[in-house]
Amino acid sequence: MKILVINGSPKGDRSNTLQLTNAFLEGICKAQQNALPQIETLHISQMDIKSCRGCFSCWKTTPGQCMIKDDMSFILEKLLGADITIWSFPLYYYSLPGMLKMLIDRQLPLSLPFMTQNADGGSHPARYDMGQKKTVLISTCGFYTSQANYESVISQFDKICGKGNYTTLFCGQGELFDIPELSDRTQSYLALVRQAGKEFARNQISSQTAEKLKELLFPREMFEQMADASWGVTKNGEKQDDALTFTKQMAALYDPASYKGNDIVFDMDYTDLQKQYRIILGKKESTVTEEFTGKAQTIIHTPFHVWKSIAANEIEGSKTLMDHLYTVEGDFDLMLYRKDYL
Repeated sequence: MKILVINGSPKGDRSNTLQLTNAFLEGICKAQQNALPQIETLHISQMDIKSCRGCFSCWKTTPGQCMIKDDMSFILEKLLGADITIWSFPLYYYSLPGMLKMLIDRQLPLSLPFMTQNADGGSHPARYDMGQKKTVLISTCGFYTSQANYESVISQFDKICGKGNYTTLFCGQGELFDIPELSDRTQSYLALVRQAGKEFARNQISSQTAEKLKELLFPREMFEQMADASWGVTKNGEKQDDALTFTKQMAALYDPASYKGNDIVFDMDYTDLQKQYRIILGKKESTVTEEFTGKAQTIIHTPFHVWKSIAANEIEGSKTLMDHLYTVEGDFDLMLYRKDYL
């Protein structure tokens, strides 16, 4: 079995979506251990793909062959030779990244010029028998959910493949896969994607797994608060300090369901930067402020890079404390139960 992955992300192998695609492939390989598939990945950001000129030479002058000399002839050969094609891409402006759309336009040589009578709206028949080939779309977007954001993509592939003739795995909150501090949650989702790959290889993704894949990584309000903080700018366009951006993202992970009747107030004192921020965990939300009215229950004195490493699970918090890389002033219970809140 030959699997072709078309990576449509401009980021190449740094693509967040590609993490999901690779997990899906791992699942397929797990299910096909006795006959491992041949997998080839094309990073189209590194390839020479020019725009279709609309000359129709591939239909009337050199049937099935494009007159443009670039990497598309190689790509078309790979598409024809693949048993499964996985289109891996981020959602750009509710559609496909530009270079991926350019590649799709250049698939015209795979069609015959004649009109098909049995297609709504009209269509062209395939030049080659593609009936046994499988198509998978794997994509992430930057919104809190994939729901109601992929209509244009689905509409396009309904035309290309036929409605119901391809498999989709769409995931919102895609940028979170690039944040080490959130790896506990993203890794659990990737494990689910591996399960989906395993089920796909054996027949089809189960309805139970498909429903779990639609679940949000984080609640909408929590994600959107993290997303807004991540840009490092205010709504007025002013540049925001990196430490403040990080602190806001950390505070955004607060779940108001953990509220126990009283606000929790603690200060982050980044000793190497000489910057202090106050986090208030209230009944309905968390806030970050540079105003220090009243006394905090807990003050954490830490170099900024040390706390970032703890948050990213790169170093162990309790050992770091024993090694005196940071200190805690005031109520130590907050540290013991920190993960209950953040």
